[in-house]
Amino acid sequence: MKTKTIALALLVAVLSVTACSDGNEEPKEEVKAKMEAAGEKTAAAYEDAKDKAADTWEDTKDGASEAFDDGKEMASDAYEHGKEKASEMMDEGAEKAEELKAATKKKMYEACVAMKEKMGGDVEDCDSED
Repeated sequence: MKTKTIALALLVAVLSVTACSDGNEEPKEEVKAKMEAAGEKTAAAYEDAKDKAADTWEDTKDGASEAFDDGKEMASDAYEHGKEKASEMMDEGAEKAEELKAATKKKMYEACVAMKEKMGGDVEDCDSED
């Protein structure tokens, strides 16, 4: 609305200056018709620009929404992948702990047997020690 008013005011000012400097004054009706035509063109240009701006805004919103949804999906996928990896690592850690526990028990048994053989004693006592 402001653009339309400004355009009309500018047109009136230009036509007034032209009319004052020109010896042949146009009839008021012709000036009024030209002003109305210019106003209609200005209004049409304003509406077109407004429609284009609205379309651009909608396209931008749609693009932003899609990017947000894509980002959420990527974050969710990364989270799930991280959970799976952590679970695998915990399982591997538990397996390794069991292996180390068994190896430690075996080494302790071997050390007990070696000590009993060296110092004298019953090797069967090593079986009952945990």
